[in-house]
Amino acid sequence: MKFKSLQKKKRAGFTLVEMVIVVTILGILSGIGFMQFGNVQETSRKNADYVAAANLATASSLYISEYPNDVQFSKEEDVKNIEVSTLKNKGYINYEPTSQSERKRFDIKLLKSGEIQVLSNGKTFYPKQEEAEDKANNPDDTK
Repeated sequence: MKFKSLQKKKRAGFTLVEMVIVVTILGILSGIGFMQFGNVQETSRKNADYVAAANLATASSLYISEYPNDVQFSKEEDVKNIEVSTLKNKGYINYEPTSQSERKRFDIKLLKSGEIQVLSNGKTFYPKQEEAEDKANNPDDTK
């Protein structure tokens, strides 16, 4: 009889230890989720910069083809800067974009070889660097 009354008192539920384990696991998983969300945001900012830089390079190419005298090189010059404001004033772009990842303005350089480079804060966004070069520059970046 005593045995039956003990069985009736036992409640179905979780122990404190089980609840602590579940809360700990949920905390770890949410921490991992927030870290991944931060990486997604940074990646999307960089991708937006690559797109903006490609658009600036295209606008620069059109500007160079229509105004070749504006970008003539002298014998001692190897690089010409093209101002983003010039592209806007001439109607090649609607607004002057700024880098989302670097939080700086873009600089456009025309090399004597004819290559166009778009940089922000010293980082080249056009032409886009290869993945191997990116990993060599950022060894802590894991995907």
